Amino acid sequence: MKTSLGKRGRDAQREMITAIDSQLISFKVDTDIWTTWHYHPEIDLLLTVKNTGYHITGDYMGELRPGTLILNGSNVPHAFHPNEPEEGDPERPAMLVLQFSEESLGEGFLSKLEMSRIRAFLESTGRSYEFFGETRSRVETMMWEMVDQNGPQRFAQFILILDTLASAPDAERRPLVSPIYAPSLNDENVGKIDAVKSWIMERLERTIRLEDVSREARMSPKSFSRFFKKNTGKAFIPYVNELRIGLACRRLIESDASVAEICFASGFNNLSNFNRRFREVKGMSPRELRARYRDRSGRRIPMG
Repeated sequence: MKTSLGKRGRDAQREMITAIDSQLISFKVDTDIWTTWHYHPEIDLLLTVKNTGYHITGDYMGELRPGTLILNGSNVPHAFHPNEPEEGDPERPAMLVLQFSEESLGEGFLSKLEMSRIRAFLESTGRSYEFFGETRSRVETMMWEMVDQNGPQRFAQFILILDTLASAPDAERRPLVSPIYAPSLNDENVGKIDAVKSWIMERLERTIRLEDVSREARMSPKSFSRFFKKNTGKAFIPYVNELRIGLACRRLIESDASVAEICFASGFNNLSNFNRRFREVKGMSPRELRARYRDRSGRRIPMG
């Protein structure tokens, strides 16, 4: 059934994390991941366990795979899109989630000398981070240990995790959100962007025109372009191209189809344009990416 973006845009997309009202931190094992474009004042530390796909954090779009570790800043809109959506399976967790806020920890606590490095780190989290290397591995281990810990033990572990993240060398953490990103955070705007994202994903392999999505959003093309750039940090066409490149990457890795076949199956209608856009986004050609993910015998490597 066709749904108007204007109507869906009124749906509330702010996540209410009530656990923080009565706890210093919230830790949980989720059996699925949030595909809805949403935001909340709490800071998230998110460890992907089983899914591959991509994530959108503010105006950044990146790969998602088991072990991806992201710290999402306060009120930074974000969403996760697995390649193979699954129903939540209690036997197969999808994500470990640690949520907290500076308010829940308290200004008095954070102002103590022992917390100075952590406090400085928290003040920088508005740009969100992805972590790599030894930092990522250590935090992954500590988050899994939290599953069997009680409340006080978890809080002590949480402080150790924050200290590890705050001490990460630049090579092991990357800011995700650009310094100038400033979305209009209200339920209508965030809900409308989520509806636009869903509309795009349903048509990713077909022709997508600015005029069509603007009409669905009940806006003029010019107004929609400004609205979309303001709330995602990206112009509409480059955003669609990045999604299509992500789709093409998966097909390059998981199939033996030719580059030309994948180009047209991913929504591009010109091979040279596809190759040019692919290199802009990935820093390499489609053939180079495929070669990188093949082992020496030439077999495909499963992606999860």
